[in-house]
Amino acid sequence: MTPRASLDRQRLQREIEDITRRYQEAGYFPSACVRVFSAEETLASCCVGDAREDALFDVASLTKLATTAQVLRLISAGKLSLSQEAADCLPGIAGNAYLRDRLRGVTLRRLLTHTSSLVDWYPFYSLGETDFYDALAYVLRHTEKTEGVVYSDLNFMLLGLIIRQAQGKPLERCLREDLAEPLCLGRMTYLPDPALPLIPVSFGNPIETRMCRDRGIAFDGFRPPDQPVRGQANDGNSWYYFHGVAGHAGIFAEAGAYERLCQYWMRSADPLFREAQKEQPGAPGRGLGLQTGISYPHGCGHTGFTGTGVYFSTEYDVGVVSFTNRLFYRRENPNAAWEYRRALQEAVFALAGKQPE
Repeated sequence: MTPRASLDRQRLQREIEDITRRYQEAGYFPSACVRVFSAEETLASCCVGDAREDALFDVASLTKLATTAQVLRLISAGKLSLSQEAADCLPGIAGNAYLRDRLRGVTLRRLLTHTSSLVDWYPFYSLGETDFYDALAYVLRHTEKTEGVVYSDLNFMLLGLIIRQAQGKPLERCLREDLAEPLCLGRMTYLPDPALPLIPVSFGNPIETRMCRDRGIAFDGFRPPDQPVRGQANDGNSWYYFHGVAGHAGIFAEAGAYERLCQYWMRSADPLFREAQKEQPGAPGRGLGLQTGISYPHGCGHTGFTGTGVYFSTEYDVGVVSFTNRLFYRRENPNAAWEYRRALQEAVFALAGKQPE
């Protein structure tokens, strides 16, 4: 019996509303949208604060989920392969002797599983308008190779460029024309129209300002710390370096769009999309572009730095999308978004008479 089969929907609705309001009142976030769903339908949903069902949130690293879906669809269509190396896909790497040698053996599979040996993060924007491949060479020369699984934005910067190269058009068009529109996802976009109902994400970039300062890296282009950020990607590399369009961050979407993206995964009969949901050999806690493990019982998911997250279980036919703007405080928020996400998951499983672990 799956959790969906035994869920009391009215009670589920009350539970997620109560949980969401409780965490909002405790200062975890000003606004939120949450949706609980099966592969075929919405089971419950609620919004608090300034959010409504069609509100667009900065999803941050949930952009990687959309990037992953595009890469997997290109692989299924025969345009790419998991075993291809980055240099095979990107002339900018193939034509740079240092990058070609440094990234030898770095395949699409390794990029998707975060086993590429690339550093976790670097503020590319601190290098000015430097060409990406020159900037990448600089970053890799000045950072150590990593071993095993190291979650890195650089992996998905490269995957975004690979999509663009394979399709021969800008990444924002790839997202719209090759994913959002054909899958009928609803609003999921880079560089959103300011007239749309956009949820503010932060005041300036205080956390990245501190990260640069701690690393001794200078950058004087940060948004003022008292400036509400709305409709601009919070992620510094996405906004300051890639001008809002990147494979690792920058998408704005309504919660329903990510619900439908998860449902696409759950319904897919494509062996590659099924395989993506499982932990991969040599990559503990990682599927293909997805995270697995104890935070995602009997399933998989991903999170975004701004307070967004998705979880879905094809086995149990249930999923949860939770969008919050946890950074929209004038002080740094000490509350962890995972606590709220965990409470939602536990409520779903408890109402189904299941244990999440």
